Amino acid sequence: MEESLYNFYNLFVNGALLEDLYQEELLSPLTWTAIGIAFVVAFAFYIWPFNKVSFSGMGSWLLMMGVSALVLFVITLVTCYQKANQEIPRDEADPDQGNLFDQGVSIFLSYSFTMALLTVVIFFIISMLMKNFSKNAKHRPMLWPSK
Repeated sequence: MEESLYNFYNLFVNGALLEDLYQEELLSPLTWTAIGIAFVVAFAFYIWPFNKVSFSGMGSWLLMMGVSALVLFVITLVTCYQKANQEIPRDEADPDQGNLFDQGVSIFLSYSFTMALLTVVIFFIISMLMKNFSKNAKHRPMLWPSK
């Protein structure tokens, strides 16, 4: 699974950071975290505890989608910073190669933003699957396919 995730993220993520994430085996945990957060937030919106008439509008749905993206953005950014602070050498035999996660703030921010966008897409897909289980938010994010 790590190989297929590597190939997928290779389309969007800086190569050096992707190599570090792959070497530290963080691609799968961060992807499962994205799926889990999107599912929990969608469950909260469609099933319980936010399944209320007053919280069933499009603005509320966008808020929940934003919350899921923001949570994963923070988790990803903190994970990258923690790994950078550990100063793990790339190669024990050759210390001149530097440390893992030494790409810098802008690369970490772009990767965190990419993961947040991935969470938005996952939240949308889960919303399309879960909206029929809701009594009050069946038409969020859109009326189709639950006419």
